[in-house]
Amino acid sequence: MTVENYLERDSRLDGWSVHGLGAFSHPTDAWVQMFLSIKPSEALPAYLQDMFDRAQGSMVYGCFYYPLFTLGIEELFRFSESALREAVKETGALKSVQKMKYAPLIDWAHDNDLLTDSMHGRWHAGRSLRNSTSHKDSSLLLGPNDAAGLLSTTAELTDTLFRVVRETSETP
Repeated sequence: MTVENYLERDSRLDGWSVHGLGAFSHPTDAWVQMFLSIKPSEALPAYLQDMFDRAQGSMVYGCFYYPLFTLGIEELFRFSESALREAVKETGALKSVQKMKYAPLIDWAHDNDLLTDSMHGRWHAGRSLRNSTSHKDSSLLLGPNDAAGLLSTTAELTDTLFRVVRETSETP
């Protein structure tokens, strides 16, 4: 990135397609639209929506500076943990539960029927990815399709979690 090219599309994006690696890449506005079309439920608390928006915005600007895709993914991992903690808090769980480390908290959510077996594994996979980006031995640079896939998966997992928590709290 230079002063002269900071408003230009990052040429590294040219080797990608919204369908994966390929010789043809889509116009920047197609990439931007793809990222902006992924949204979690509007029922999330405002601070979580802001966190998701930061991750998504970083990914959008990855079109201009490729490393921002990875930065957006890292922000998305922080969002995921915060979302789980907020969902557990909404259940009225004890403070000691709310303060658990991330892995045991995922297990607690599963043991208390907030996460299905499949979701339990997916949340742990996300936690493992978070750990690999947070405690890295070398530079990690992820692509736009990785970013879009994780953005979509995270929105889906979070929406499902909050739906279960809120349906459970409405049941007598």
